[in-house]
Amino acid sequence: MIHFRFRHHGGVAVRKVPFYPALVLLLTAVGGYLGCDPGAITTPLNPVNNSGGPQVQLTQMIPARTVNTILVASFNLQRLGPSKLKSNWTMDRLAEIIRQFDVIALQEITDQSEQALPQLVQRVNQSGARYSMAVSPRVGRAASGYYEQYAFVFDTDRIAGGQQYCYLVQDQNDYLHREPFVGRFATRTNQPFTFTLVNVHTDPDEVREELNHLARLLNEIRNFEYPEDDVLLLGDLNAKPGQLQGLDQIPGLESLIQLPTNARKNKTLDNILLDRRMTSEMTGRAGTMDLERMFGVSMNEVLQISDHLPVWAEFIVNENAGAVPPRTASLDQVNYQYPIR
Repeated sequence: MIHFRFRHHGGVAVRKVPFYPALVLLLTAVGGYLGCDPGAITTPLNPVNNSGGPQVQLTQMIPARTVNTILVASFNLQRLGPSKLKSNWTMDRLAEIIRQFDVIALQEITDQSEQALPQLVQRVNQSGARYSMAVSPRVGRAASGYYEQYAFVFDTDRIAGGQQYCYLVQDQNDYLHREPFVGRFATRTNQPFTFTLVNVHTDPDEVREELNHLARLLNEIRNFEYPEDDVLLLGDLNAKPGQLQGLDQIPGLESLIQLPTNARKNKTLDNILLDRRMTSEMTGRAGTMDLERMFGVSMNEVLQISDHLPVWAEFIVNENAGAVPPRTASLDQVNYQYPIR
């Protein structure tokens, strides 16, 4: 068994098994938020296609969050640090973006003081929302001198999670510039939809090699998370669908986003990957957020926010029974071992 290490600022703790059972018990006790009937939705909202999931309807318009659905997103913040922290205009718009989603995976948090993200979340909550965050250690290579942090920011009124349910993958052989940050979440319903998010940012200079190593790593994470069947890879992959190397070869793994995801809308770099045979809770709706249209601003103003667009997908709030969890390979069949820190 791989030992998963959880690195905190105060030290290192080791867990050998997933801890979803306690999380689910907690959620069952507090389920039924906003008067949602847990039996109201138990199947995808759209017709199922031959591949086992609803046809993906791509759009640049964000659907409203409802008591029956959640929105999961990913966003490269393009170096969230002191310069953006000084701009109220930029921080207000970043906060508004985050408030559109139930859970958002963030990349490129570069503030060495580690104050920018807490201040951003505080700004998110100024309107009365109750968002929380889980943040990775700073990751990168000493030779480059560049480090960043990953984070998950989530609406605690609708989603359960936290720092204690996250871990950073330690790549001892240094295959990846920035090892992924993994988090476990669940909806606050009587039949909670539980899911694992793998937050990643590949290096554009070594993207082909990193995507192949990432494919092996994703298989290991899926095996470790077993019997959790809803494991989503999301983030800035620096490659478009069809050029994801080993990730494109994993049976059933689907790239949801087929639209441009950079601010100038000429490249697809960011994505959300999942196996919809397993994650039948996906409604079939996914897309990007058009920042020009959302804020009524120019491209130059969009670039003050980020050179990436948020990407998102919609899910129902209740767990769909019946899917067979994937067992992609036994751990002793995996060539590369990725201990977890």
